[in-house]
Amino acid sequence: MVLLRIGVDGDALRTPLSGVGYYVFNLCSELEALLPEALFIAYSRLPPGEVLLPSSHWQLRSEPVAVLRYLPSFIWLKTRCRAMCASDALDVFWAGRTLHPRLAGGVRTVCTVHDLNHLVMPKTMQFQTRWSHRFWFRADLFAADCVLANSRGTAERIRSMVGAKVKDIVPPGVKPQFETRLSGHEIELPENLARLGVKRPYLLSVATPEPRKNLETVLRAYIDLKRSGMLSEHQLVLAGPSGWKNRALAQRLREARSFGLLQAGYVPEEFMPQLYAEADALVFPSLYEGFGMPVLEARIAGTRVVTSDIPELREAGDEHAIYVQPTFEGIKAGILHAIRLPKPPPAPGRSWKDAARILARELMLAGSRSHLNEALPERPVLGDSEPSVRL
Repeated sequence: MVLLRIGVDGDALRTPLSGVGYYVFNLCSELEALLPEALFIAYSRLPPGEVLLPSSHWQLRSEPVAVLRYLPSFIWLKTRCRAMCASDALDVFWAGRTLHPRLAGGVRTVCTVHDLNHLVMPKTMQFQTRWSHRFWFRADLFAADCVLANSRGTAERIRSMVGAKVKDIVPPGVKPQFETRLSGHEIELPENLARLGVKRPYLLSVATPEPRKNLETVLRAYIDLKRSGMLSEHQLVLAGPSGWKNRALAQRLREARSFGLLQAGYVPEEFMPQLYAEADALVFPSLYEGFGMPVLEARIAGTRVVTSDIPELREAGDEHAIYVQPTFEGIKAGILHAIRLPKPPPAPGRSWKDAARILARELMLAGSRSHLNEALPERPVLGDSEPSVRL
């Protein structure tokens, strides 16, 4: 049986995981069982301690020259990673962050597109990421053998704004603990949340502090509602890692602390289902998203959601979410509406395994069309049949 050699952009697995990293990690965790004959290799400029692999079954090729670890991520991907991949005689490369090394020698590429920030909201992006996408995004999409998207909304933007063909949609899933019907509003707040400083009742915002997330407007709306007495008892909990381009946000954060803002920072994954379930509402009025994982997770945990009225966030939410214009007045009205409503029923869950089945199929198809049948003595051969996928 042939061993399918699959390369993965390992910088997506940098700890702590970003939203894209969380997506990539959970799909990678399911691929092992779906492609049992595959060898998975993650490539990263980062040292091993900064890369989170799904299991010991995965191999890591990290940058051996310490000074080169400081190269911009996508520059490293296009140069050093390209050379490493060539030496490993890959069959297929999964570009989990869209851009890829454009490997030669018959190596196929499957790339996943999460959003079109560089076209929709370029000024909100970090400098290196924005210009990397301006230089390579379009060409890399057309050079890929298979383009996947994380949502129908993203797929439609790819078609209309770039003109590239999307093969399929691989939507995010949720872990089983989000589907556990948590009590919500027990007499005592769970200890793990109390240790973070969380107090009921509270509103929740889960986002990286950067301009696209619209947190400055959230804080303005929250402060105004507190001052007017319409939100007198509530705390606002802001969960998320450090961000960028948030100087204008800093002053608003300092002001909001006197009105009950809690900056919880990065919250461990195991705490998130309860954090959602105990909240009176998730407030997520992002200006643009490729999908919107917090909206999906909050609804599966049975939480009220106030979010922006854009196609991608409607795709993440359901009929029980409150869709608003992401403005000062829109957010205020959405919060007041949410806290007056009864708690909605939890949304049905989506599994990461179901999503990974789509990805596994495309990786297998791409790999089977590569140079698997060429004479490559250094490649371990377990047999002569094509790799199986357990769907």
